Amino acid sequence: MKQLQSQVSLFFRSAIEKVLTPIGATIPDISLVPAKPQFGDYQCNNAMGLFKQYGSVLNVKNPKEMAEKIHDALATSDGTKSVFDSIIVAPAGFITVKLSTKWITDELKKVGSNGVKYTDPNPKRVAVDFSSPNIAKEMHVGHMRSTILGETICRVLESSGHTVSRINHLGDWGTQFGMLIEYIKEEYPDFLEKTPEIGDLEIFYKAAKKRFDADPDFKLRAQRQVVALQSGEPFARNAWKILCEISLASFHQIYDRIGVTIEERGESFYNEMIPGVVEKLTQLGLVKESEGAKCIFTSIDDVPLMAVKSDGGYGYDSTDLAAINHRLFDLKSDWLVYLTDLGQENHFHKLFDAAKQANWHVPGKTRLDHVGFGMVLGEDGKRFRTRSSETVKLKDLLDEAASRSEADLRERFSGSENPKSDEWFKMAAETIGIGAVRYFDMRSNRTTNYLFSYDKMLDPKGNTAVYLLYAYARICSIIRQSKVDIADLNAEKELVLTADQERALALELLKFPDMVNSVLNDLYPHKLTDYMWELSNKFTAFYMECRVVDSPEMRSRLILCKLTKDVLAQCFFFLGIKPLESM
Repeated sequence: MKQLQSQVSLFFRSAIEKVLTPIGATIPDISLVPAKPQFGDYQCNNAMGLFKQYGSVLNVKNPKEMAEKIHDALATSDGTKSVFDSIIVAPAGFITVKLSTKWITDELKKVGSNGVKYTDPNPKRVAVDFSSPNIAKEMHVGHMRSTILGETICRVLESSGHTVSRINHLGDWGTQFGMLIEYIKEEYPDFLEKTPEIGDLEIFYKAAKKRFDADPDFKLRAQRQVVALQSGEPFARNAWKILCEISLASFHQIYDRIGVTIEERGESFYNEMIPGVVEKLTQLGLVKESEGAKCIFTSIDDVPLMAVKSDGGYGYDSTDLAAINHRLFDLKSDWLVYLTDLGQENHFHKLFDAAKQANWHVPGKTRLDHVGFGMVLGEDGKRFRTRSSETVKLKDLLDEAASRSEADLRERFSGSENPKSDEWFKMAAETIGIGAVRYFDMRSNRTTNYLFSYDKMLDPKGNTAVYLLYAYARICSIIRQSKVDIADLNAEKELVLTADQERALALELLKFPDMVNSVLNDLYPHKLTDYMWELSNKFTAFYMECRVVDSPEMRSRLILCKLTKDVLAQCFFFLGIKPLESM
């Protein structure tokens, strides 16, 4: 599928080029936005800026006259008459166009023949760093946004032709492991033989932290365990491996449940790379001594990155410098994406600045993005916690969503003539409940905090996954009722758009590539859910006004149904939601 808006932009670019070429002026970027439906489909806003720059040279008195010049050039361009039904100049100089219904039909016929897919013309090797829980702790609500947003971004990238490395930057190294290993060694000497559960590790961690903070002798022994771990001492290294194995098994239960694919590349993976990376940065003259530490100063603020701490040890900055070097050179990635909360934005901007100073990152050749996100809040506006003020575990959140979804489904089907099995209720509840969590998280602009509400999340009438899943199931039901084999439908021969609602739906379907491209450009996945909501509303308007089954236009309208189903299915795939064909 081609981007609809870029195709319209090309016509405006050609027209503006006709106006400006005689005076040797530079062609600007085309400012094209969707128009208000009552005026047209797209609106070009270039005339005001062009009037300010070249009005006197072109002998035009106001933005409207400049817009009229563009209008005249556009109206006489090759192919314009077949693309636009109308080209209107507003008094303020805006130019609004309405696309030809025939042109929309022809473009949608191509989609019917070629399928729903957008391919980025400039594919890259992309490393996406997301999720990143800590070993010895259960995944909690704080990991939800990074995991869900990261998986969707990976799916959009991969579906668009990019090669993606999905990286789980685990917290699996450092001082806390010395503390935990020493506590285990003292309190659970048979730890290596009797493997605990992940919940036990949480208890171990809290008890170890309490000892670490209160007992200086324990703290000293814990610090020695860090050295033992780093030097490969057998007990320390074996205990650490067990901690990692238990945690990873727990993490992957969550990942499998919510459809996340990810490869572990924890802090420990980069540990042996750090000395070499520090040496490279030193040779480049970027490492400066400051209060005993080896630092890299950036243009972001006065606080440097610490390549080596004053005690000679390595910290998060050291690991991240090694990681960015590995991803750019060993993985040969030309686009790196990091998903963390907004509180870490400053750190990553420093990291990117350091990479630029080292000439590892060359703007225009490589792309580095920090995808920051806000917090998940409870309905009281505070951090989302349990009644006992504990952090909400992600497993418990998913269980609750599925449980509420199942209760709602059983109530809806209580008087149905087509009873469902317990297995179906469990399957559907899991699909709807987890889908609702993912969609509710995704639909918020990622840079904002949002209030988590099970009731709002599972509302079948609002902008929720539940509503969209029902809309999808309704489309499937219409197709079944028609008793037509949709594989036999021929868009090229049978698609005809007559009603306004048909045209509006067709136009929205053609905007799918624009949505995908927009997500790729700025990595704001809420544009995906915005699009799904708008497309579903367009379909509902079409369905309410245009009878499908047994109508004279049935086969053409079934093509619209099928294409809507296909586009929604692709969007659900991006979100990691498996839609149900009946609900």
